[in-house]
Amino acid sequence: MRTPSKDRSERRSLRTLRNATLMAAGGIIVSTGVATLSGASSSPTTIIVAQNKTWGPTLTLKDGDTLYRLTKDPKNKSDCSGKCATIWLPVLLATGQKTPAGVGVSHLGSFTRAGGTKQVTYEGIPLYTFTGDKKAGQVTGNVKDTWGQWWSINPASPTTAPKKKSGGSTTTTTSGGGIAY
Repeated sequence: MRTPSKDRSERRSLRTLRNATLMAAGGIIVSTGVATLSGASSSPTTIIVAQNKTWGPTLTLKDGDTLYRLTKDPKNKSDCSGKCATIWLPVLLATGQKTPAGVGVSHLGSFTRAGGTKQVTYEGIPLYTFTGDKKAGQVTGNVKDTWGQWWSINPASPTTAPKKKSGGSTTTTTSGGGIAY
């Protein structure tokens, strides 16, 4: 019997294999919520709002993968390409999909990336998943790294730094620390 975590693990393994193959061939790597060896998704890209125990309401893909934004991205344009896009995977429309699907989410759109793929946006903010998140609901990408500041997205306030719940209080994620690649 297949479980959601086994399916997610297999998708991540296929994504890693595809990424390694494309990197060896000098290709640009992009991904959808559900990757296949061809890079195309077999099901529509669907965005939902999940209730995260640490971060509160958070945009995710329907499989639970947390969605992030790069704070320096202009509206409807991505500054993340090349190596950046191998770590912060742009959320793309599935093959043949005209618009992103949202369950309890509106204000979704897309724009055309270099190379012709369609990246999904929320209120014009380009969306990404993070390869550092290994399971559904994990939020390890609220960091500053080589490409800039990354935040998970609270749909009620998508341009504001997320607030981490700690005990009875909340703290704001700030730049600093981070990950170097």
